[in-house]
Amino acid sequence: MRLFVALELNTKVITNLTELVRRLRPSGPIQWVHPRNMHVTLKYIGDWEVHRVDELVRALHRVKAPASISVPLAGLGFFPNQRNPKVFWAGAENTPVLRQLASGVDCELQPLGIAPEVRPYFPHLVLGRVVECAALDELHDGIEDLPSREFGSVSPDRFVLFESTITNTGAIYRKVAEFPFSNGAAEVEEQDLTRTAVASR
Repeated sequence: MRLFVALELNTKVITNLTELVRRLRPSGPIQWVHPRNMHVTLKYIGDWEVHRVDELVRALHRVKAPASISVPLAGLGFFPNQRNPKVFWAGAENTPVLRQLASGVDCELQPLGIAPEVRPYFPHLVLGRVVECAALDELHDGIEDLPSREFGSVSPDRFVLFESTITNTGAIYRKVAEFPFSNGAAEVEEQDLTRTAVASR
């Protein structure tokens, strides 16, 4: 299983990003991500053994989650940089609460052998992957002509463990478990949230 931890988007943000993709799609050689698949990643886990999913879920239940969170989404850019673009992204404001949540996820997963992040947390949404770096002039013009580079805010009440399956038509995401926010550390639920989901695959 290939897993990651993320925040979901709301309908308004998805609508705004859908309009953004519609405007920019003709402008550049980008392999676009469907807005319904966009998310704010907290932690990329990578390949994980199915028989250890219960262990992973229990660790994530121990994350001290906030009572509430709001993350404004604005700005556009490229990884690793504009001169050598590989990934086209929309920015997410790195608020203290969001940074604390990502750090909490990182800390709880370290004892399971998942390497901690060595780079500062940089929240963002992947809009697409650049197919041809030398043909982006029209895309840059399209970005300059946008009426706004603000895409709304997300105020989720939980974070989610996702499984990512790569197909010929793109990635397919499936929820493995959800972790509601609270005022303190979430208690491990008696019911195993993953056993049914994994068994049904």
